[in-house]
Amino acid sequence: MRPHLLAAVTALTACASSPYDRAWLAREIHAHTGAAARPEGSGTTARLPPATSFDDGLTEDEAAAIALWNSPSFQSDLAQLGFARADLADAGMLPNPVLSLLFPIGPRQFESWLSWPIEVLWQRPHRVEAARLDVARVAQGLVQSGLDLARDARVAHADAVLAGAREGVRAEAAATLAEIASLAGRRSAAGDLADSDVAAARLEAGIAAEAASRAVADRVAARARLALTLGLPDLADGATLAPGAASDEAPGALVVLVQTALAARPDVRAAEIAVEAAGARAGWERSRILSVSVRADVFGGGGAPELSGRVGPEVTLPIFQQNQGGVGRAQAEAERALWRLALARQQVVAEVTTARASLAQSRAALRTWRADVLPAADEALRGARQAFERGDASYLVVLDATRRQLDARLREAELLAESRRAEAQLVRSTGGRHG
Repeated sequence: MRPHLLAAVTALTACASSPYDRAWLAREIHAHTGAAARPEGSGTTARLPPATSFDDGLTEDEAAAIALWNSPSFQSDLAQLGFARADLADAGMLPNPVLSLLFPIGPRQFESWLSWPIEVLWQRPHRVEAARLDVARVAQGLVQSGLDLARDARVAHADAVLAGAREGVRAEAAATLAEIASLAGRRSAAGDLADSDVAAARLEAGIAAEAASRAVADRVAARARLALTLGLPDLADGATLAPGAASDEAPGALVVLVQTALAARPDVRAAEIAVEAAGARAGWERSRILSVSVRADVFGGGGAPELSGRVGPEVTLPIFQQNQGGVGRAQAEAERALWRLALARQQVVAEVTTARASLAQSRAALRTWRADVLPAADEALRGARQAFERGDASYLVVLDATRRQLDARLREAELLAESRRAEAQLVRSTGGRHG
C-alpha cells in the first residue's frame, strides 16, 4: 500500500479525540476561580476539599472552593462533557458495511452483496470537526458554570455573614431597649418621668425583642441557603463565618476591565466556538447532497459450476432533493450563533459596567459611613444617655438616638455585604480575579 494511501486510511479509521477532558476542566476552573474541582470518580459523599476547614472560620474563598467541590448541581452539569465527548467518538466512527445474503430455493442462484457508503470519505471530516467544536463549547460553558457557582457561594457567604451581624445588633438592641424601659419604669415610680414615656419605652423594647427573634430565624435561613449552595447537608451551629476584609480601593479602569472580561470570559469563548461549530455543521450538511455507496455482488449455485460477481458504485442522484432543509437549518443556526456571540459581548460590557459601578459606590459609601456617620451616631447616643440620666432630657431623646445608632450599625453591615456581593459579581464578570 502506498504511503499516502496508508495515511488516508489511518486518518479515516483513527478515533476522534479532544483535549477537553475533566483534567482540562480542573485546570481551567482553578485558573479562573483559584479553587480546585472535585476529581472524577471520587464518589458523591459531601466533604470538605483539601486545606479547607471550619476551625478558623469559613472565608468566602473557602466557601467557593467547597461549592465547586461538593455542589450536586455543578457535578451533574459536568456530565455534559461526557455526553459531548461520546458524540465526538460517535462522529468519528466509520459506518459498518451491509452484507446481504439470499439463499437459493429451487433453480435460482445464490446471491450475496456487500455495500458500504463511501460518502463518509468527504462527510466525516466535517462531522468530526463539528463534534470536536461542540466538545470545546461545552467545556468552556462548564468553566463559566464554575465561575457562576463560585460567585453564588461568595454571595451566599456574604448574606450569611450579614444575617449573623444583623442578629447580633438586634440582640444588643433588644437588651439595650429593655434596660432603658426598666430605667424608665424606675424613674416613673420616683415621679421623674411621665407615664407616656414609660409606655413608649416598653413599646420600643417589645418591638426590638420581636426583631431580635426574627433575626435569629433569618440567620438560620441564611446559613441553610449557604449550606445548600456549598453542597453540604447543613452548617453546624458552631461553625463560624469569617467576614471578608473590607477594601476601600477603587476598582480598576472600566475599559481595562471590559477588555479583560472579553478576553477571559469562558461564555464568550463558548459563543465564538459555537460560531465555528455552526460553520462546520453547514459544511457537513452541504457534503450530504451526494450519497455514494460501493456495492459488490456475488452469484453462484443453481447449476453454475462457479461463483461470479460484479462491483460498482450506487449513487443517489440529487435531482429532486439536495438536502435543502439540512443546509437551510445549518445556515440559520450559523446566523443565530453570530447574533448570540454579539449578545454575549454586549452582556459582558453591561455586567462589568454594572458590577464596577456597584462596587465603587458601595466601597465609597462604606468608607464615608465608617469615617463620619458611625462616630457621630455613637457620640449622639452617649450624649443622650448622659442627659437622660441627669434628668436633662426625656426618654424620647434617648430612644431616638438609640434607634439612629442601631440603624447606623445595621447599615454598616449592609454596606459591607453589598461591597462583597459587588466584588464577587465583578470577579465573575471579568472571568476571574480582577485584582
